[in-house]
Amino acid sequence: MLPAINEKRMVQLFCELARITSLPGKEGAVARRLSVLLKFMGAEVRADDAGRKTGGETGNLIARFPGTVHGEPFLLCAHMDTVGPADNVRPVVRGDRVTSDGTTVLGADCKAGIAVILETVRLLQENRVPHPPIEAVFTVSEEMALLGAKYLDYGSLRSRCGLIFDSEQPIENVVVSAPAADKMDIRVYGAAAHSGMAPEKGISAIKVVSDALSRMKLGRIDGETTANIGFISGGNAINIVPPLVELSGEARSHDPAKLKRQTRHMEDCVKKAVRKVRVRDGARTIVPRYEFLVERKFPNLRIEKTSQVLALVAAAMREEGLKMKPSPSGGGTDSNILYGHGIKAPVLATGMRDVHTTGEYLDLRDFFACARLTLRVLEGWARLENAGN
Repeated sequence: MLPAINEKRMVQLFCELARITSLPGKEGAVARRLSVLLKFMGAEVRADDAGRKTGGETGNLIARFPGTVHGEPFLLCAHMDTVGPADNVRPVVRGDRVTSDGTTVLGADCKAGIAVILETVRLLQENRVPHPPIEAVFTVSEEMALLGAKYLDYGSLRSRCGLIFDSEQPIENVVVSAPAADKMDIRVYGAAAHSGMAPEKGISAIKVVSDALSRMKLGRIDGETTANIGFISGGNAINIVPPLVELSGEARSHDPAKLKRQTRHMEDCVKKAVRKVRVRDGARTIVPRYEFLVERKFPNLRIEKTSQVLALVAAAMREEGLKMKPSPSGGGTDSNILYGHGIKAPVLATGMRDVHTTGEYLDLRDFFACARLTLRVLEGWARLENAGN
């Protein structure tokens, strides 16, 4: 029989962490506090150089706990940063939830996950529950396009499987798939001219872009794919034919092949609109041109139904009287980046709700349930390792 979660300790730890401001790039204070706690628990702790690469106060924290069974280590991961407003967070415990005082976010995204990890490891140690070696990773700048995970020192990690704690879905929902995303920065160059005296000598970049956007498939493309143009800027004055328009957008898909097609489609729309236009200025032909820069924000995530970790989560759910629901997500988490590096880690819900708002709260029932599930998964992983030896 597994030990009971120390609910009071979990809430106290979460509230302590929530009070520490840790915006992206400003995680130094919470990282120092976590380092103290982790070392007191017997972990070997180090920060990688992600902070130097991103211009932040600290790198990702990597903590290693020895196991009581030999075998492959298991990864537990949550991010240290939160969105704002996050100055002077005042957690308030009300019944079965924790809220802020309404003037800031709470920071349950993702300090609830950090508290789950620490409480789970403490229970394993205090009650001598058989467990594998554990690699606990606390990332920086997750809210800034997963920067910390992108610059994580993967060479120092041995885990190939694990759990990520970063979902606000109901506790039974386990995120097993998430889309890859392409970010696009587009520039369309026309030709300036006086709009009252010689408009025929100009090429309106706004008009070219309008034509391109009229052809472009945006929004929900299919059940796996979305696309959006989220920023557009251009023009100098109302009496100048606009020579430049800048756009930024993205495409996402759970299927990398579909993502490639959607990104190519969006560029083709721009290309066709540009090629349609040309003007004569005496003996000179003026044509517009464009730049279309694509950056892969993050790879997709796809945890197979045959995954050992998923089987352990499903078994843990049954033991808790729950039924696991493998679920997709429309957004990216650190799990996407880890998956791109060969680490398969589904995403567990932690009880956080209404994240990125001042109405954010932590559902304590799901918070405690997440810790119990994690405890069962780690104990199950230890049994698998023993059976394989």
